[in-house]
Amino acid sequence: MDKIFHLKTISKDLHRSNLVNHLPVLSVEPGKSSTHLGQKTMKGGAGNTDEKGKKGTPTARGSHAITKQRGENVVPRNPGRKSREDLFPSEDVFCSIDARVVRAGEELRSQKIFSVEAVTRVITQGAANDLQKLRCIWVWICHNIEYDVSGYLGLSEKLCSPERVMEAGRGVCSGYSGICRQMCREVGIECREVPGHGKGIGYRQGQSYQENKSSHVWNAVHLGGQWYLLDACWGAGRVDLDNQTFIKRFDNFYFLVDPENFINSHYPDEPEWQLLEQPITQEEFEKTVLRTSEFYRLGLTLLHPQHFLLVTEKGEGTISMGSSQPLDFMYQAYKQSGNEDKVEVNVPIGLLTVTKSSMKLHLVPPTLGTFNIMVFARPIHAPCSFHWICSFLLECPEPKDVEELPENPFLSWGFMQNSRNLGLMESNCRTEAIQIHSGSFELSLQTTRPLTMVCELSHKNLDQTLARRCLLTQIQPDRLTCHVLCPYAGYYRLSLFVRDYENHDERGYKNAANLLLHCTGGAVNLNQLFPPGLSASCGPGIRTLSAGLSNFSHTSALLFSKHGNCNISFHNQRDLDIHAVLSKEQCKQEVLPFSRYVLLTHNKGHVTISVTLPEPGVYKLSLYGQAVAADQDFNLLCDFVVKNRSETTPPCPFPSIYSAWRKGCVLLEPRSGLLQPQAWVRFGARVPGARRVSVQGAERTDLQLNASGAWEGRVFTGRAGTQLKLAAAWPGTGDMAVLMAFDVLGPQGIAADKAKQTQVLQNQARCYESGTELSFI
Repeated sequence: MDKIFHLKTISKDLHRSNLVNHLPVLSVEPGKSSTHLGQKTMKGGAGNTDEKGKKGTPTARGSHAITKQRGENVVPRNPGRKSREDLFPSEDVFCSIDARVVRAGEELRSQKIFSVEAVTRVITQGAANDLQKLRCIWVWICHNIEYDVSGYLGLSEKLCSPERVMEAGRGVCSGYSGICRQMCREVGIECREVPGHGKGIGYRQGQSYQENKSSHVWNAVHLGGQWYLLDACWGAGRVDLDNQTFIKRFDNFYFLVDPENFINSHYPDEPEWQLLEQPITQEEFEKTVLRTSEFYRLGLTLLHPQHFLLVTEKGEGTISMGSSQPLDFMYQAYKQSGNEDKVEVNVPIGLLTVTKSSMKLHLVPPTLGTFNIMVFARPIHAPCSFHWICSFLLECPEPKDVEELPENPFLSWGFMQNSRNLGLMESNCRTEAIQIHSGSFELSLQTTRPLTMVCELSHKNLDQTLARRCLLTQIQPDRLTCHVLCPYAGYYRLSLFVRDYENHDERGYKNAANLLLHCTGGAVNLNQLFPPGLSASCGPGIRTLSAGLSNFSHTSALLFSKHGNCNISFHNQRDLDIHAVLSKEQCKQEVLPFSRYVLLTHNKGHVTISVTLPEPGVYKLSLYGQAVAADQDFNLLCDFVVKNRSETTPPCPFPSIYSAWRKGCVLLEPRSGLLQPQAWVRFGARVPGARRVSVQGAERTDLQLNASGAWEGRVFTGRAGTQLKLAAAWPGTGDMAVLMAFDVLGPQGIAADKAKQTQVLQNQARCYESGTELSFI
């Protein structure tokens, strides 16, 4: 049977966020008005056909009779058979021979020399042994005889005799096998023509050959005391039936193929010509999986299923293979309709996972019916197109009720085979689908070198803006962490892209993993997503270390508060000026400016950021740094996300801070910036180097320096709606500089005299930004 492949390249734009290049995809075009895989896409070489082009039995042609040549009854015996690899390790050993034969063939054709004897003598000249002679013959046939498409289709006379085939340069499979036999006889190599069935043109997976006569013919040769199989017709190229043309493509695989591989596509009429210790039955041959030559060339092994037909169990089925080298894989699915046409399935129906030594395709058809599954592969990251390697029929009598899988444009799921080369060591998840029951998930990746990471989250209900608010990433020298929030139930795709931290080229990001997340419950409320505008580097990490910050009290970027407050402390080795900014997307109630809810204390290289949270919700705390006396802006060092779960009365805000509040100053008491009117309050603060510290309200109260170096004293707050200002004077100055201001509550608390408070706070903010010190005597 002629095997005619029709391959069509399809390019799919997989450009994702400027991180991934276009990936070429190889597709096999479905058969014309048929679901039969290969009806239009198989290799060339048929037996004899009648005048209408119908397939018939290859007939004996004098000395080229197929079944028993010259009355011989040949029974092949191969005790202790050597494999093809035993004969030659690779086709590379024939490079010089192949090149010489190709040149000789061109010269012979230009001289119009078509005699079997003359051509054989020229092309085998210099061959050292029978193997080299046979190689010369096979290469010449594959490069000088084209498949006779017109003759096969009955549009012209079919050429069969070796002489006519050689002169015309075209023939069908019997022409190829006849020339091979005659040339081998010229050099003393025993050669037989073997008739049988080939899974070529017209082949349908699972079709029965019980009532069909043989439709293809190939050769068996005797070398070194044993028989080997070869098919020059299938090694010469492919046929495009749509355009009725032959496409030359030299395929080394069909030269001396190992019998256990050859039997998957060639079934001889006489079982002994299988050359197997235990020949298979024709029924077994009909069930075998259709594998292309590329399947074996890539070093693949089929693990499951062993037959072409895969019937789902509880709506699921699995295809798995082993590989001897790292490969990229992809698949395409077509559903067979009643009229035997194939319709491509446009929704993902499988979960493809790949490792360096295996692939697994977990299939979940969306509907009942029969599906054609075509699997493709190529060497990992090779610039070439994918090659079709094998096909299956998937029969689904009862589909599983599952939610649609998200689209994955990055070929396979799980961690990429080169993830270790990219710098990733291990992760806390290795399963195909990660089950999430609480609406949140933390992915932690250990790294072998400093990396940076970008993440992409996909769900059918997520737009890009919302998806970004579901991700929080932390970049540490030896670890990458990604916190994920799931606002909807169902399946998500989480794709990770990494590059070396020192590589600042955005095009340097490589896809390291594509994880399937399945949120089965506890979806996060949209009001509880991460704040917008988070930096790529949250929490302590490489950026904070580079700035000289270390020993953080909280090593995670995600903090939780049960009581509405928290403290973050760290060492500031380079004595940077530190600034912290608290923000929240929306507030349900009126609150003071968020600057009133952050108090920063910098004492002897140790920094403490105290935070109070005015209401429940999600906050962003941004940490900025600036070198001392540097003429530059503050740089963002990291973001923290603080989730306030407290439903009790919120803590009070801190006092308003002025620019005179410098490094080394520590507020001991009161910590609240809101004071009760007509009350005595104890004040305490450390103000290094100050010669006088006072509290100014309706009256001024001087604080006293105690033995421990703190200024302390009792102060009367006075009437509501006023302010108390803590101020200090240093040697050489006569004025008192305001350090901070406390608000004395009115009858309605924070809401009292809102306009007046806002104006005061705005004035304070302007003074802080300009560095002006408010002073009084």
